[in-house]
Amino acid sequence: MNPPPSPADPYGRPPSGAPGGQGPGAPPPPVPSYAQPNPPYRPAPAAPASRLSPGRRFWSIAGTIGAMVVAWSCAIVGIAFATPVDDLGDADVAWSLLWFVVAVGVGAAMWWRTSHPVLVCLATAAVGVVGPLGAVAPLVALPWVIARTDLRRSLLCGGATALALAVTFWRDATTAPQVIFSVALENGSTSYMSPVGYIVLGVLGLAVSVGAGLLRRLVTANADADAARQVAQRADVAAQEALQQATAEARRADDLRAESEALRTELTRQEERDLIAREMHDTVAHQLSLVSLEAASLEVSSDDPGVGDAARSMRSSAHRALEEMRTLIKSLRDGAEEYSGAAPSLGDLAELLDGARERGVDVTATVFVTDADAAPPALTRAVYRVVQESLTNAAKHAPGARVDVNVRARPGAGMDVVVRNGAGATRGGVPGAGVGIPGMRERCEALGGSFDAAPTEDGGFRVRAHLPWVVTAED
Repeated sequence: MNPPPSPADPYGRPPSGAPGGQGPGAPPPPVPSYAQPNPPYRPAPAAPASRLSPGRRFWSIAGTIGAMVVAWSCAIVGIAFATPVDDLGDADVAWSLLWFVVAVGVGAAMWWRTSHPVLVCLATAAVGVVGPLGAVAPLVALPWVIARTDLRRSLLCGGATALALAVTFWRDATTAPQVIFSVALENGSTSYMSPVGYIVLGVLGLAVSVGAGLLRRLVTANADADAARQVAQRADVAAQEALQQATAEARRADDLRAESEALRTELTRQEERDLIAREMHDTVAHQLSLVSLEAASLEVSSDDPGVGDAARSMRSSAHRALEEMRTLIKSLRDGAEEYSGAAPSLGDLAELLDGARERGVDVTATVFVTDADAAPPALTRAVYRVVQESLTNAAKHAPGARVDVNVRARPGAGMDVVVRNGAGATRGGVPGAGVGIPGMRERCEALGGSFDAAPTEDGGFRVRAHLPWVVTAED
């Protein structure tokens, strides 16, 4: 159960420095909503005349001047009828001058009837009760009270206006023969308004003032509703712009994140390339160098011309392999997107076929190429590697078998490669990595071509590839 609040703080807030409180010099905690007093009255600000259109500005100024003239004139009339005609003494003159000055103030107060309607209405009503200035000024200010304040203040000002109106009519009815609401007849007599007439006139005047206030309040509410809708629309537009900006920022953040991931992936790939390059240099290149040295030693020491030629061919092949290995390692270490080595041309197929024949492969070749020098390097490299890998596979898996190589290439028609070998006498003893055929297929498909490799009915094997050769305007 919470202890009752201390007398020093009726809202139950802990003192400064207590647990849950605040230190010295810090602002006090907020007062609960149920304990806060009613907020002070702040009348709705009137729109400055400078912000109105020229027509509305004219009528606003004209209405203010008219209200000032009417309030002052009615006050002067009330003072005139309240001043005795006969036996006018010095005190009566002094009071008349005083009320004249007050009448000027009542008329001037109409200037602030829109910005401070409650103050103007209550002040003029009080003056109308204590003095003979009438109740026209509070009747003029009351519509602005109703239009711009709450019900409680409207009732307060309405009651004050009704009181001033009742006192004014009572004072007029009891000051005979100087009565404002009276008519002089032809027979010399005077007709005065009856009490019912005063009641009807008072109710009518108060009803007109209240009705004008309600009408102005309705117009103001509609204007406020339109302004609120415009503010809501602007807020919606601002929210949409903020949402679009947030979306754009999120998209930009996603792009930056994707770029960061791409850079991280590229760094990882480069590290893997460096590792592969080191491994290739330390293992494959070393073994090829040993093969080249052994071939050179065999070439020099052997007396058999056939063995010397074979050793010379082996050493030449090892040298070419080492050169391609160095180029491949350089490409891996530099992070190149493509192989930076020189692409073999279609004319190099002759040297490739001659080298296979020198190694003892029975090769028959048919090559028809049109405009070979204009062939793209990527196509020539793919054709060369397909023929090279096919000859290697035939030598490993079908030694002694005949190999038929058929290459036809023409711009626009594409490049067609068919390599076929018969059944070998024995299986080769050279181990394979199993990536030759998948590698050839990937090369062809990467260039938009097709690849097919399958055994033949006579026990041989056939490799068939087609690569498109697109003719460009530069060609």
